[in-house]
Formats: sequence, structure tokens, C-alpha cells
Amino acid sequence: MALTPPLSLDQYQVSFWAVRGESRSVQINYSSSIDSETHPFLLLTTTDPQFVPGVGELALGDSVLITVSVDTSKIGVILEPSGLQFGEPAHLKIWYGGAGGDLNGDGVADSSDSVIEAKLLGLWYREDDSAAWEKLGASQSLDDQSFTYALPHFCEYEIAEALLEWSVGF
Repeated sequence: MALTPPLSLDQYQVSFWAVRGESRSVQINYSSSIDSETHPFLLLTTTDPQFVPGVGELALGDSVLITVSVDTSKIGVILEPSGLQFGEPAHLKIWYGGAGGDLNGDGVADSSDSVIEAKLLGLWYREDDSAAWEKLGASQSLDDQSFTYALPHFCEYEIAEALLEWSVGF
């Protein structure tokens, strides 16, 4: 039996060509069951892809195919090619408002979720499945329920609680 994704994204995977020296971006949106609006989920902007694993340095005007894959069972994204390095960092913004305030997944948005959001929630990364998750110094906006981070390279990123006992899910 196939499970319905908990969040209705307009795309679950998207690819685009990033060109060294040109600004390129991709945005993924979601539809909420709470209202009929479309809301942002992810915005990725690149201008300076510099080094591609297995290829080497990119010259000005050269391009690399970037793929963004979203895991909606948690607020997670995989950015490929893994290990892609940037001269000028890429910018990633992920919104977690689609969780509807229920950040611990107990079905109720209450004061415990507010504590999680304000004190425990963070943006984490790992290089691959065998690596440990590490917390990033991402900027959090409680107003628009998002994290923003300047990416020096690509790997896997996730919004999760500080103890990593669970991941925020939609």
C-alpha cells in the first residue's frame, strides 16, 4: 500500500543547470490542507559552482546539473551532486510552516511545540548515510518559520530537534 505524502509539494524532485558566474534558483512550494494557499517550502540560489567531484574545477560559464530531492517524512533535502563546492556560497532557505505548528508529531500544536521551535529546532547536515548529523549555524526566523543558510557545498540537510530523537514531519 502506498502512503500519501504528508505534504503536497508542487515538485518532490527538481533539476536545473547551475552556471558559474550566473545566478540561478529553484523554488519548491506546497499546498496546505489548512487553507487554499500555496506556500514556499524551499528556495535554492546558486551563482558560483566551482568544483564538481569527479569533474574538477568549473570555468566561468561552465555548468553543472543540480538535483534537489525532498523527503516529506521529515523536512529534509538531498542536494546533488554531493560534494559540489562553491566559491561564493549557494543560499538555501527551508520553511517548516507546513508542520502546522505540531513540531513533535503528537497531533496537537501546543506549548511544547513552541519550546521545540524556539529552543531546540535547527538545520542539520551530513555528508552521507554513514556520517553523523551535525548542526549548522543557520539563521532561524520564527516569524516566517524558516531556516536560511549559505551552503559552501552540497550534501543532505534536514530540519530537526537538537537531540535528533525525531525529525519534524508534515
